[in-house]
Amino acid sequence: MRRRTLVVLGGADGSVGVYRRARELGYRTLCVDVRANAPGVAMADEYLQLSVRAPERIDAALRSRTDIAGVICPASDVGLPTQAWLAQAWKLPSPLPTAAVEASVDKPVFRAVCERVGVPTYRSVAGVSGAELVKAARHMRFPTLVKPVDSSGSRGVVSCADPGKLRAAVAESLTFSQRGRVVVEEHLDGRHLTIEALIVDGEIAFHAVTERTITPPPLFVTTAHVTPAELPEHTAEALPGMLTAVCAELGYRTGPLTFDAVLGRDGELYLIEMGARMGGNGIAEVVEHCYGIDLMAATMSLAVGDRPALAAKPPMPTLVHILASDRTGVLAGIDGIDEVRAMPEVAELHLFVEEGSPVRPYEQAGYKLGYVVLTAESAGRLWTVENAVRTTLRFRLEPQGTGERDLAVPLP
Repeated sequence: MRRRTLVVLGGADGSVGVYRRARELGYRTLCVDVRANAPGVAMADEYLQLSVRAPERIDAALRSRTDIAGVICPASDVGLPTQAWLAQAWKLPSPLPTAAVEASVDKPVFRAVCERVGVPTYRSVAGVSGAELVKAARHMRFPTLVKPVDSSGSRGVVSCADPGKLRAAVAESLTFSQRGRVVVEEHLDGRHLTIEALIVDGEIAFHAVTERTITPPPLFVTTAHVTPAELPEHTAEALPGMLTAVCAELGYRTGPLTFDAVLGRDGELYLIEMGARMGGNGIAEVVEHCYGIDLMAATMSLAVGDRPALAAKPPMPTLVHILASDRTGVLAGIDGIDEVRAMPEVAELHLFVEEGSPVRPYEQAGYKLGYVVLTAESAGRLWTVENAVRTTLRFRLEPQGTGERDLAVPLP
């Protein structure tokens, strides 16, 4: 009997589509997450209540299994070290190289990789104390961003307007870092992009670029992705070589990749950070509806040692809009669901909350309420429909501790 169980590290909202797609492809899924109420738990065939940071404990619980075909970590970088450890211990296909893991979970490590391979870079310094970072950053241009070296989803990212505020920004950002280090980066002004790619046998077999809309400072949290993103011709031509050079330096030959990037006002494309995994926020669905490339199926195929089918179609303008709130409360109800689903441009609508769910302001990616994927004949039409979705879908909140009702304001 062929092994058909996939161990999925993490049950966050970004992983829900993976569980659904795995079932369609005939895999059984085993969700590993310390949170029994994580959205992916209800979607999985089995559940193991352990932290994705505990590879030895996961191994002890599962090492006798003979049905495990692969292990993946689709939702965040946190579980990538465990994915690499388990794939090695269980002798599974396509184990992650240590260098790729470190570049995914430590931003200064990735910055050093970019410098070594000649990818455009910018000034940054890393450390553990405000005093040393104030000294090291004295020649940098402000404003800067202070980030935990190991965070994702905009957790702990703090905007710092001038050197006098750097110590406080470092102290705040440090509280989000498991490694106890932060990086101070010059703020790049330009177009925010995300790059999704698949590397197979050392070659970039597919890549797609989305243009990212983010909340204004000081949060910088993603609110939408639209693809295909128009790039200058020289940038589009150079991009596959940049990605190949990074992968070669890391010894990463097979698997998915996600990059945050900025196309600066100086015309340079800067790679900001990477993950040796798929991107979140519905990007896999966006890529599939735009290009016909199923990133989730491809990632699973590579994880079990199969070669994915990658037959792209002509791109169709596609957008994902993140559903979120600007305030705290308890969800009393959602209006407009049927109306939104009936819109011809709505390809998918996913909700991660129900009546009685706590709602928090959208200060990090994990606080989203859901997302909607739209396709249309033009980017202009996409944004028109996106506005219609925001005005039609309404989340009714009950402020905590009162009997009053409130209305969450959809984010632009």
